[in-house]
Amino acid sequence: MLLILFILTAILLVVVNGMLAYSVVRPSQRIWPPPAQQTWQYYVVWLLTILCFGGFIVVGLVDWNSFEWSPWFRWPVGVGLIVVGNILAWVGVRQLSLKTTSGHAGQLVTEGLYKHSRNPQYIGDITIIAGWAILSASPWAIPLCLGGIAAFVITPFAEEPWLEELHGDAYRGYRLRVPRFFGIRSLYRNLE
Repeated sequence: MLLILFILTAILLVVVNGMLAYSVVRPSQRIWPPPAQQTWQYYVVWLLTILCFGGFIVVGLVDWNSFEWSPWFRWPVGVGLIVVGNILAWVGVRQLSLKTTSGHAGQLVTEGLYKHSRNPQYIGDITIIAGWAILSASPWAIPLCLGGIAAFVITPFAEEPWLEELHGDAYRGYRLRVPRFFGIRSLYRNLE
């Protein structure tokens, strides 16, 4: 059963990452962000993303702590990353709006977390996945988690041409000022 779950989730991750990569290479025919609300692209990407998350969570539970890592490491680090990641992701959703987070056109947000990173939600999602990889301590779940992290690293590259098309010079200026994920330059500038 574990092998089947692993293979199915791995296939889903390859499909999701492939669709995102296709969107980067062919922005005029992109799958993400979806070209309009309630399109097949919108539903397929969200469904596959949810299935991928569910897949590596289930695989991690089925193969719980096969590495036999110390609970003194796994629990504080894994849960800590999951909590911090959720805070980043959900604060980012609140600041951007659930509708815009879902791939709909919205206003350009450059304040709050978005003052420090163009993609704080993705940093949060990556942090959650890394936390799960550590907490589950599963040699089967970790490669799947890496595939999930890859998706959140690729996604901004698919979204940037769309955002530039929507917001023009305002987005180009924002892109020059604020790092894609995070950077020392941004943190230092905001401490002044």
